[in-house]
Parts: sequence; structure tokens; C-alpha cells
Amino acid sequence: MSRTPLSLLAFCAFFTGIILPRAQADPVADLAKYSVFSSVDPSSLSGGKILSSRGPALSFPRDLTVQAVYLVHAPVAQAVALHKQWDAARHSELKVYLHHDMAGQPGPQDFTLPIPGNSAARKLAGETGKLPAMGELQLSKPEAAMFKGAGGSGPFPPGVQSFWSQVLLHRASAFAQRGLSGLPPYDSDDGSARVSDEVNRLLRDQPKVSAAFRPLIEKSPLGGGVGSLPLGNYWEMFDVEGEAAFSLGAACSIQTGDSAQLLDLQYYATGGYYAYITLYQMSPVTVDGKPATLVWRVDSISSLSLSELPPFEKLGSGAAMMKDIQRIISDFLKDTGR
Repeated sequence: MSRTPLSLLAFCAFFTGIILPRAQADPVADLAKYSVFSSVDPSSLSGGKILSSRGPALSFPRDLTVQAVYLVHAPVAQAVALHKQWDAARHSELKVYLHHDMAGQPGPQDFTLPIPGNSAARKLAGETGKLPAMGELQLSKPEAAMFKGAGGSGPFPPGVQSFWSQVLLHRASAFAQRGLSGLPPYDSDDGSARVSDEVNRLLRDQPKVSAAFRPLIEKSPLGGGVGSLPLGNYWEMFDVEGEAAFSLGAACSIQTGDSAQLLDLQYYATGGYYAYITLYQMSPVTVDGKPATLVWRVDSISSLSLSELPPFEKLGSGAAMMKDIQRIISDFLKDTGR
């Protein structure tokens, strides 16, 4: 989440304890009301079974959504902590090469990690060397014009690393100050796209999901501006079909009564997708007489590559996305003892 942006699944959010009043709800009934799953028996998920399905059909050709349901054998607060602490980088098949959490306002020191000298990084360096010509890299035209040359040799030359550090710092700072509306567009020879429009469309085309997650949406950058929730900001370097890409993300959560809602938003990527939203609803249930957490997860992506696929191949991308998400959830459940 063509490769799907699995980097967002390296879930390193800084969750908060903000509590919103809410009447006690039936999580199974809520799933039937808001999700694509009409009937879920939490006890049937006890052994690690994961339900997944494509979400509703979206109106725009580059949009896709997948939903999943699984069970964590722990109370909600502990389930939140387990998601917070889980390190997807332990699993090499996810191909997340670097992950860095940013404390507070982003600064130049946040973008100085040594870049691995693998073939994926070399391909990204080679593509960067073609700038300022607008190729496959996802940048604004002013950003592309900032590139002044490789400035040396090696798999990821100093000038290339300096360029990407500037781009990431500029975008992370713009997001911290103004939210999605502050971000430069993705420019290409065919036009431009703004991530704020991509995110708004993904939410608008899923009215049931938006209604279910309204408490979180209204207080997060999804609802406009920077939101009122503290954010856990991060950046990553990951693989997109053999070429490295950088991404910027932010995560937050709220507690609603005895449940919790979590957001992981990837608002910039140099390749693979324009925007990626993951929403989690964590609700308390009792299984085998013990407290557990029923997790409903919604992944929504906007990717230019999806719009270039014929309908049959897009169906295949949806199936691949479901498979990837199932694998990640399965790894999480194994790592956390189910």
C-alpha cells in the first residue's frame, strides 16, 4: 500500500490521552453500520484470523481503499500501546530502509541520517540527477529547480542528500505551520495536484468512514489546519518497485469513551502515492471471559499509478493491497503475542 506504501505501517505515533465523552456503543453493531463488514464475531478472530475487504468504490481513478478487522488480546489502552511500540522495520520484507521520529518542530538535524548504499538508493540518486526536468519524482517545479548537482560521487552523493534534506525539511515545516493546505503541489507535465485535495476527496467519497471517525478527523489535520491533537511526526525511506522513496508522516489519537481512534497520515512521498491515510477504531470486547480489543482499520490511498491502470489491473492492485495489509497485521499479531 505496483507496491503499497507499507512504510506507514511502521506505526510510531505519539498517542495522547485526550478523552471525548461518548455513549457506550456496541462495536459489532458499529462495524455493521459504518464498515463493509455486515457481521463480525470477535471470538472467531481469537486465533489471529484477519478479515479484509476492498472498501466502497471511490469516484476518482487514482483512489483505492481497503478495510480490515482483527482482534488484539489486550484491553484498549494496552492495544494502543502495542501499536505504538511495534517496529515494522524488524521485517525485511516490508523494505522500510530508514525511519526517524521527529520531536517537536522539524529541524535540519532531523534529516541527516546516513543513506544506505543499496541499489534502490542508487536508482533514486540517478533519477534525482535528471532534475530540474520533471520526471517521475513527485515535486513542485520550484523544488525541482533547487537541485544544484550531485556534488560528488558514491551511491547517494552529498549534493543529492542535501537536496532531499532541504525538500523534506521545507515540507515538514510547512505542514507543522499550516497543515495540508501549506504543502506545495505535486507538479508534472500533465498538471499539478495538491495533497489537501487528495485527502479531502478520499474522505468525502467514504461518508460512512468519515462519520465513524468524525471525533478524530475534526481534531486532526484531516479536519483542516494543524488540528488540536499533538502529533508524532516522522520521515521514512522505503522501496517503491526497486527504487527508494522518501515520505513524511504524522500520527495522533484520541480516546472516545472506552474506545480509541488512531490516525497515521502520510502527507508526502517522492514516489508511490500522493497521500495515504490509515484510520484505526479500537473498541473493547470480551472474548473467552477476558478483555480484548476489536480493531477496525481503514487504509485509503491516492496514487497516480492507479489512474494509469486498466480496470482489471486496478482490481489486482486492490487484491495486492489487501494481501500486504493482512501480512503486516499478521506480523504485528505475532510480534505482540496475539
